[in-house]
Amino acid sequence: MPGQTFPRLHCRARVRACTEVAPDVFELSVDRRLPEPFPVPPAPGRTPPDRERLLKKIPVPAPGQFFLLKAAVSGVFLGRPVSVFRCDASTVRFLLLRKGRGTAELCALRRGDEVELTGPSGNSFIAPGVLVSEKFLRAGKRRLSFAEDCRKAVSSASGLLASAEALRALLRERDGGFLRTAIIGGGIGIAPVAYFASTLPEKSFDLFACFRSAPFGVDGVAPRAARVFVTTEDGSAGTKGMLPDVFVPADYDAVYACGPEAMLRYVKAAAAGFPAEVFLSLERRMACGAGACLGCTVPAPSGNKRCCVDGPVFRAEEVLL
Repeated sequence: MPGQTFPRLHCRARVRACTEVAPDVFELSVDRRLPEPFPVPPAPGRTPPDRERLLKKIPVPAPGQFFLLKAAVSGVFLGRPVSVFRCDASTVRFLLLRKGRGTAELCALRRGDEVELTGPSGNSFIAPGVLVSEKFLRAGKRRLSFAEDCRKAVSSASGLLASAEALRALLRERDGGFLRTAIIGGGIGIAPVAYFASTLPEKSFDLFACFRSAPFGVDGVAPRAARVFVTTEDGSAGTKGMLPDVFVPADYDAVYACGPEAMLRYVKAAAAGFPAEVFLSLERRMACGAGACLGCTVPAPSGNKRCCVDGPVFRAEEVLL
């Protein structure tokens, strides 16, 4: 299971900026410092602590996590789940697609307005470095298994063939101390994978960014990528086409993707014949965001999973798309 869930915070935060970065796509920047101070009295006989140290602060979300957002003055009852796009010492940033009443209210916010915020919620992406560690752990187990197979083989022809196959598998496991990594974002799905990519070493991944028309959300992360592939359906930027026109799954050991479900279905199917680790960040309608209402269930081989707490990041084999 990718990542671990974090404790959630429910609060109001001030908006620093809300800017349209593409048609109907807005970048919302929220101040991490919250208006109300912690009610912490000074210890007897000591100077009151600095107010800056008493201010509440939105916790740093892990890449892949999301918040439920709602304008403080709102005509909707439920917050909208929005993945984190960027986070630094002073702000948390989100990419918003204006497509309904709730997101329209969020996109209309201006500096000084307040937004209701619950999170961070959900799990996170597993970094390639962790996958490498898992890979070598498996290799160690296979080495022990291979040694046992050799002892059992003796002079049996079938035993020798089995040992040779075990050796080939072991060599494949031990090939290289790094993973060739693909980061894939489709449309508004660029937000969580761009945040994740910003935490990876420079030039350690290839970036695939796919849009219907004008690209957005790639400027901050593209310089860190080894290679960048941008596609647009109308040909206004990059390669005219879609992800299958530029993505070769055989080139990668680890794939991280977020975008429309049709794109994620393609990524899962295309990588199925290769030994790549594939992680998919899914989008679902959510009510509580805490796993209680079961409104965001995702079909899985082992039964339904809840996108808000079991996800939103899943290994490809964990879900049915």
